[in-house]
Amino acid sequence: MVDCGKYTEEIDNFVRTELTNKVDYLIVTHIDNDHINGLVSMLSQNHDLVIGHIIYNCYQRNEDTAKPWTEKMKENVNRLYGRLPIVIDMMDQNINEQKAVTLAECILQKEEWKRVWQKEYVSDVSPVIQLANDMGRIVFLAPSMTALEQLDKKYRKLFWKCLYKQKTEDYNQEETIYEALMRIAQMDETEVVEEVNVKDSTLNEETLKQFAATKLQKMDDNNIASIAFIWEHQGHRILFMGDADPMQVSNAIGNVYKEDKKPVIFDLIKVSHHGSAHSTANELMNVADSKMFFFTGGSSKRPSLETLGRIITAPLPTGVECREIRYNRQNGLLIELAALSDDEKKKLHIEVKNNENSYEVSY
Repeated sequence: MVDCGKYTEEIDNFVRTELTNKVDYLIVTHIDNDHINGLVSMLSQNHDLVIGHIIYNCYQRNEDTAKPWTEKMKENVNRLYGRLPIVIDMMDQNINEQKAVTLAECILQKEEWKRVWQKEYVSDVSPVIQLANDMGRIVFLAPSMTALEQLDKKYRKLFWKCLYKQKTEDYNQEETIYEALMRIAQMDETEVVEEVNVKDSTLNEETLKQFAATKLQKMDDNNIASIAFIWEHQGHRILFMGDADPMQVSNAIGNVYKEDKKPVIFDLIKVSHHGSAHSTANELMNVADSKMFFFTGGSSKRPSLETLGRIITAPLPTGVECREIRYNRQNGLLIELAALSDDEKKKLHIEVKNNENSYEVSY
């Protein structure tokens, strides 16, 4: 299971029935509310859930040297929690008035979950994970250790700013403080995106190429530190981008598949950051392509014209005759793209589909 922004009744039923209330690997790509709020709800509501491994970069440290919280720290952390989203019980029609909690706190409160939470940070230099039951392997592409170190520096500044205490030692269950500070900072930081009104432009190849050439802007630190990985199995491979930096992933794919012809063809690519204008690069399309691109979540601005332009106008590699654009949340641009005539779509070599709630890859 990779992230969960909203834990619906449908997802709960799937976890309890189809997955028999067991998740072998829970991968949390990064600390953003829209990626972990649903996981907080899931662990809060389903204490019987069996989890084999938890991969989540959240300031895990050696507990042997951890210090207890002072009373002042407790007071300040409780104040921080007041700014986090409350837990919403999707099994009920009413809002569950539980206090806001962090995903880290949920994990640490159950010994079985705490025990399987991997203490080592995951990065592009982490070892490959060989999955049980002949399910292939996971190859990590992002983040870089530099990105994680940058996030650590940010945390130390936030620690001083919000807890009024210099960060000189590690504390018990400090993961909860780290996550709370990072999630609050993410809510306060707004990515600069110029909204494009599709109605002002003719949606065609020329327009798509124009926006595909837009210069990338710097992403925020949380997203740069996102986990991205490849799931490989019997010659098939799926690229999970999380919200990762496209340049980091481009370089990592080049290192992983040094001897392979570029672009490497994936069975599926889950597009980074809901298709944000700055999370897919032309350099990435030079090394990774697919017949299917999945956009999950999104908004009126995402997926963006810039990202769709980079995907659609990239030269078609051998083995890819058409790219399928799949999404689970509409916006004006996707509606316009889907409304193109069959001839226009054929010229662009695309199909556009509103994805159903389930998808099966057969081979």
